[in-house]
Amino acid sequence: MAVREALDKRFKERTEEINCALLAIISGEHVLFLGPPGTAKSLLSKSVCEAIDGYFFYYLLTRFTTPEEVFGPLSLKALQRDDFRRRTEGYLPTAHIAFLDEIFKSNSSILNSLLTILNERKFTSGSHVTDVPLLTAFGASNEMPEDNESLEALYDRFLFRCSVKYVEDELNFADLIFGTDESLALGSKLSIPDIQDLQVRAKNVSVDADVRKIVLETRRELRAKNFILSDRRWKKMVNVMRIAAASIGQRTVDRSMVLLLQHMAWDRPEQKEHIKNMLMDLMISGGESLKKLKKETDDLLMLVQRSVDFKFPLRIRCYDCNEMLESSKKLYMHKTIFPEHLYYDPYRISLHLRYFGYHELLRVLQEEYGWNFVENTPQRIHAYIVEMTGMRDRHAQARVKVEEEVETLKCMLDRNVWVTQNDRTAVMSRCQYKINLLHEIDHTFHIIESMIEQDGAVSLMDRAFVFEAEAQ
Repeated sequence: MAVREALDKRFKERTEEINCALLAIISGEHVLFLGPPGTAKSLLSKSVCEAIDGYFFYYLLTRFTTPEEVFGPLSLKALQRDDFRRRTEGYLPTAHIAFLDEIFKSNSSILNSLLTILNERKFTSGSHVTDVPLLTAFGASNEMPEDNESLEALYDRFLFRCSVKYVEDELNFADLIFGTDESLALGSKLSIPDIQDLQVRAKNVSVDADVRKIVLETRRELRAKNFILSDRRWKKMVNVMRIAAASIGQRTVDRSMVLLLQHMAWDRPEQKEHIKNMLMDLMISGGESLKKLKKETDDLLMLVQRSVDFKFPLRIRCYDCNEMLESSKKLYMHKTIFPEHLYYDPYRISLHLRYFGYHELLRVLQEEYGWNFVENTPQRIHAYIVEMTGMRDRHAQARVKVEEEVETLKCMLDRNVWVTQNDRTAVMSRCQYKINLLHEIDHTFHIIESMIEQDGAVSLMDRAFVFEAEAQ
């Protein structure tokens, strides 16, 4: 896209912001630039807006801005006919692209009409309601909106949000301050009919099953952290991915497109990095969170250790036969053979001796002395086997996605012009991290299996079969 390349050449370290701005335009959404003064938010917004072949409206809002300055003055001729109406030609209600600087400084007299224009694309003037041709509105602000319900509603209207920072790379910084060529050679402009045609074509773009799974898992993980996005916002985000795919000639939304959600799913700038990492984890393993799977396998290993291979801090002595038992496994086997035997309290000696039955002993050891183990029973072992079988299936599916489709994912990223080079590099680095994580999970499975197998002779599947037969 010539427009994107021209903007990228002109503005240093602003590829993400340019991509978001152009995606917002072709998808008919709004974009907000947040950042400190002097980061070229206004210049970038104006430059992108000028790349569209349509009417452009710009205004710097203050708390003293009046509706007449934004929506147009009252029509005197209409007032003579007792008709309250504004002359909107040349103002926001007739603009295709708008840039509202310091947008959160707008006052209550402007907010209501502004909210309706941004969301419903309608403008109310007296008793007259008219459709507005607004395609995209750009907002810029040095700060987040205050704790104000109306401003929060305005903030929610911006699907794309970009946290703009100062230039970091020293070479880019030197080029910025010492360079003299500030021209912007756009060449051709984006036309409104072309944008509308793209939006129509995007409706026929399908969404891959992997992408559906990733979106649903992302929603689950965000909700688990009490971060709730509206259904409308999710719908818009999926639509943006469809339009992004259509713009590069694809008929389906592939996994590389889910990285775009990082620019639309956050409420506060500090949330973006976490969301980006979550998306990379899911897109590489086909929707399976390997961190989550790793935690589940580690938790299972801990449970198995507590029941199958828990070494007692003190040995337990049998009251009836004087046998010394040093682990939960030996204690359970002894109890199975001699169900009526009693056991000494290992902390009571001499005149303070006391002894208990098996289940009472377990309660005393866990509640009074804090021994961290659970009873080793065939039912419990069977439950572990069933749980690990499900984990192994998920692991196998993720392994196919990660190890066999790394090259496929690389090709997806290379043809996706909406993904920055930094994000491409981060994804490929994450692929190697995922491969290492898969090996760690597999190693944990082997440890669990070796702990569960009896005398190295009975396999997990044999144990499961025997248990099912006994249950019947």
